[in-house]
Amino acid sequence: MIDFDGFRNYLYEEELSKNTIKVYLTGLQQYSEQYDEITKPNLIAFKQSLIEKGLKPKTVNNRITAILQYCKFKEIPMRVKQIKEQRKTYIDNVITSEQVERLLEGLKADGNIVWYFNILLLSKTGMRISEARRITKKDIQKGSVTMPTKAHMRTIYFPKSLVDEMQEYLSALADDELVLRTIRSKGVSKEAVNNRLKIFAEKYHIPREVMHAHSFRHFFAIEFLKRKNDIALLADILGHGSVNVTQIYLRQSQEQQKDAVDKAVNW
Repeated sequence: MIDFDGFRNYLYEEELSKNTIKVYLTGLQQYSEQYDEITKPNLIAFKQSLIEKGLKPKTVNNRITAILQYCKFKEIPMRVKQIKEQRKTYIDNVITSEQVERLLEGLKADGNIVWYFNILLLSKTGMRISEARRITKKDIQKGSVTMPTKAHMRTIYFPKSLVDEMQEYLSALADDELVLRTIRSKGVSKEAVNNRLKIFAEKYHIPREVMHAHSFRHFFAIEFLKRKNDIALLADILGHGSVNVTQIYLRQSQEQQKDAVDKAVNW
């Protein structure tokens, strides 16, 4: 019998993120719908069934990892090969500096000051939404804040140009009030940001595919490297555990790679 409650408590005590715990429990639930017992033949068959459903390798591996974590919790010896994933060597669907400028100009012209500063905050810090939604007025005025993110502490810096521009806007907030917000509420989720960005994409004639919350993190990284070619420093600023993760910002987009091949292969 699958011990869901015990596994949930185990993951919580391991200090995993809420999202990771949700992913692992989902994987275990899907497995339990097909098998009552965890054995290697069952796990291999489960993996094959996920592949046949057309799930992405990353999703399949996440499901397998969930079962392996459960085996660790129950002290069941288990080893199963995961699917090899092709490492992505490019990054696409990133908003450009021209598009960011168009977006900010449009928001300011329409008097949408709340979202003007939301976008400014994201584009000048490279924060994830999960981090940005915890930022308060006093954090920005101090110039930096250190917070726990997943398994480590991360320091987020607020550049002087951002702090200076936000002074008047911040004056209406209490020291402990959250800065990332909607017009009607004090907090904002990733889903709320993405939904609003799709509306802005239509309004300000910006491609929908580049209008997502994480796009501004990628934008920050690319623009930072244009001005300060220090990949190790950027890795620290973004809170990456390895420089290898950050190196993707040194590479060209898939479209640029394709264009380069088209021009080079002329024989």
